[in-house]
Amino acid sequence: MRIILTLLALIWFLPQTALAVSSESLSELWGLDQSQVKASVSKLYDLGNIKVEEMHYFSRSYNGKPARIFGYFCYPSNLKRPLPAILIVHGGGGGASRYRAVNWAKKGYATLAIDLPGKGERRINSRSTGPDMEVPNLMDVSSDNYLIHAVAAARNAITYLTQRKEVDAHRLGMIGLSWGGVITLLTNGQDDRLKAAVNIFGAGYLPEGSTWQEYFDSFSKEQMDFWCSSLDPQNFLATQKAPMLFVTGTNDHCYYLPTFQKSYEQATNDKCLWVIPNLKHRFLPYMENSCLAWFEKYLKNRGGFEGLTLLPVYLSNNNEIIVSVKAKSAEELVNAKLYFSPGGPQQWTHKRWSDLAPVYKDYSQGIFYFALSPQLISPEILFFVEGQDIFRGSFSTPVRSLFKVKLEDGGLTYGLSAPLKNYYRHEAPITLLNGMDGQRFYFMLSAKDQAYRTSNRI
Repeated sequence: MRIILTLLALIWFLPQTALAVSSESLSELWGLDQSQVKASVSKLYDLGNIKVEEMHYFSRSYNGKPARIFGYFCYPSNLKRPLPAILIVHGGGGGASRYRAVNWAKKGYATLAIDLPGKGERRINSRSTGPDMEVPNLMDVSSDNYLIHAVAAARNAITYLTQRKEVDAHRLGMIGLSWGGVITLLTNGQDDRLKAAVNIFGAGYLPEGSTWQEYFDSFSKEQMDFWCSSLDPQNFLATQKAPMLFVTGTNDHCYYLPTFQKSYEQATNDKCLWVIPNLKHRFLPYMENSCLAWFEKYLKNRGGFEGLTLLPVYLSNNNEIIVSVKAKSAEELVNAKLYFSPGGPQQWTHKRWSDLAPVYKDYSQGIFYFALSPQLISPEILFFVEGQDIFRGSFSTPVRSLFKVKLEDGGLTYGLSAPLKNYYRHEAPITLLNGMDGQRFYFMLSAKDQAYRTSNRI
């Protein structure tokens, strides 16, 4: 029975429609006076050539009192002119990182790393007041949800940066990790003062795939409606303001890859995707390079991130499957690799990704060619291509499915899905490599054939 249900689930079905809510009600729920914030400095000292201010500012009221948010504000001591600034927002269980704020200030930025409101799990050292950062508060289905207070803290931090003489208020960036990535999505969807943003792991459509599934499963219909129409980042994907780098790992267990890609696909701002093979829910030191390169591009106008476009996939004369990608700027692309994992669009956190080097590089056109043996696709693989540029920026194509198809006449071909945005299903439109119209068919996995058999839709 489980096998039958799984096979049926692998057949496409119509996408769900996000619940709608009026902009007026969203504005009322998330609204904030961003004209000014009150702040004070408790400590001022130098770490090498970086000035560090330990400060507090006031944010959204909780239990009748404005929350008091702590932060490290850092900037080079030899400052000669206002600098671009970066707001750094941590994830669940985290706190303000003085190390990262100082390190990025050394790169020529003013930086503000904050403790999000309250304390909570593993946050006993938080120096901010307000609601505690605990899962029940993050899942609270009311107008007092923790995310509303956290976004207010981020937006008030942006206001604080605009008030500082060390900061060029027209060159503001924001980076968030995990829940901080969710907060970055929510903030960038509402605040037009940001000029660049980096979202690491954060996604919308959380009820469709995240580690908090048990909470969503316990929601009543009314609670689910409120979450989806008012709290989930899906409501702000169409209103993203600043260009955003979306960063995730293939094996992230908190925000699953399909919902992350769905959020990326539906965001309407300038954007770039970076999927990291075999990465779980961790931010590793080398990842900073690409994040900083994104800010260099949009806050300092230093180029990079030309991205990769997947060209049509086809069968070669010797029956290899040729995957090729093209960079917009050939001279800037340093390298590219294709990553693949056996199996279909399920069990994301347990997959193991292997890499293939290109079989040919056409540097004059910025095209990299990869050859996949049909033996690898039994019955299917997931794949994407990752590239790097001369500015140390990293980026990738979205993850897609490539699967073997047995036609009704007994012939064999292969199907290529659109970027995957859901579990247990190939995403339409399906491209068949033999040129047939993939929209004519349903596809169902045959264990006997180790391929997907077709049946006409009509």
